Amino acid sequence: MLPPRSAMQALEDDITKQMRSGMEKANSSSVLMLPTFVLNLPTGEEKGSCYAIDIGGTNFRVVYYKLSDKRGQVEETVMKQVAIPRECYTGNSNKLFDFLATTLADFIREQEEKHKKHGITTADGSPVVGFCFSFAVEQDSLDSGKLLGWTKGFDVDGVIGKDVVQLMSEALVRAGKPCRVLALINDTVGVLTASCYFDQATEMGVILGTGTNACIVDKVAHLRKWKAKGVDPETRTAINTEWGCYGSNLLPRVKEDLELDAASGPQQGRMLIEKLMSGLYMGDCARRVLLSFAQRTQLFGESTDGIPEELGKKDSFSTADLSEIESDCTIMRTRVAHVLEQNFGLYPDQVPLETRYMVQAICRLVVRRSARMAAALLVAVLKLQGWMENPRRLVVAVDGGVFLKYPKWRRFLDQSLREAFGSRSRELMRLLQFKPVADGSSLGAAVVAAAAAVSS
Repeated sequence: MLPPRSAMQALEDDITKQMRSGMEKANSSSVLMLPTFVLNLPTGEEKGSCYAIDIGGTNFRVVYYKLSDKRGQVEETVMKQVAIPRECYTGNSNKLFDFLATTLADFIREQEEKHKKHGITTADGSPVVGFCFSFAVEQDSLDSGKLLGWTKGFDVDGVIGKDVVQLMSEALVRAGKPCRVLALINDTVGVLTASCYFDQATEMGVILGTGTNACIVDKVAHLRKWKAKGVDPETRTAINTEWGCYGSNLLPRVKEDLELDAASGPQQGRMLIEKLMSGLYMGDCARRVLLSFAQRTQLFGESTDGIPEELGKKDSFSTADLSEIESDCTIMRTRVAHVLEQNFGLYPDQVPLETRYMVQAICRLVVRRSARMAAALLVAVLKLQGWMENPRRLVVAVDGGVFLKYPKWRRFLDQSLREAFGSRSRELMRLLQFKPVADGSSLGAAVVAAAAAVSS
């Protein structure tokens, strides 16, 4: 599970190769490298008030931002989070988008009444909105994109194959509040662009949570498969890597990973590196390794009548449980014992100290591998961007619970990066800066829309 440095270098080089291939030609690589059509990255000079609607699950947010006259400062934020009724996310197109649009229209009216004026508007006086829509879409411009398929429990008729920006705009007209939805982005693009607003050295936006993805900054000229007409090839743009899709026989997969993949339903054979590192899969991977170990040894002793029944059940051990066990520093590993009791019905007097330490060691193995995979992806992007040859201050904006809520995972990541950088680690680690951007997707959508309004 923890390959030597030589194997990690081979993995990094192959990911970089796959990224280059994905930029050259469509459908030529497991790493998709998709254009985002963001050609005006935020600079911090954007001013005025703008709105965002952010939907990536059964809760969504509408947000008002007042961008300060001072560079890279948000003067005011007003956010409203709303649960989407089940009949809307399993109904028809109009029911869903009318609910979203009515909520946004009422929110905009509230803010206009409060502030007694419009913010950033188009020529016809319509408010400017950024739309963060974290489902798979095929974009052909910054302000349009066709839904490829639903996930996350959504099953809405009449949307797949349709332009979601057009559906939202039409619903806003029906709600009596026409708006210009000038930017359609996903959460990863949002993290990158939100950070760009505050710091121009941002060249990566990364999600390290339930899933994983990255958006990177590069020249249009390097994304050769994208025929961007009338665009200066030297223009910097955002590229959605979809790096979680990467897969090859260089990945350090073990028997339990193959079993987890086989049980992943429609995702079987896909998202292979994500299954080694993301919050959705880490807990179940650790459970499967613990089960295998228990089947080969008397891990939990003879007094438990063999293997706990719950240990054989999927979803009986989460990544939060994994984190709780791995981060336990008490001498008696009392938190380890607590999780084993809560999840598997093993009373503390049934689990000797030696077993608690062994369970923690197995969990730590899974966590360290996750951090190593993240480091391999990061190093691959840095090689792609020429950063290793031309090191400079570079900000990596990050959102997601694995990174933000798991301090020891972050330490394992730093350790893996230092190993990758070798003798240059002190110099390079000083230049590579990770910036937490919690809930950055909404701000990213708003500032990209604001930048688009200014450029148009």
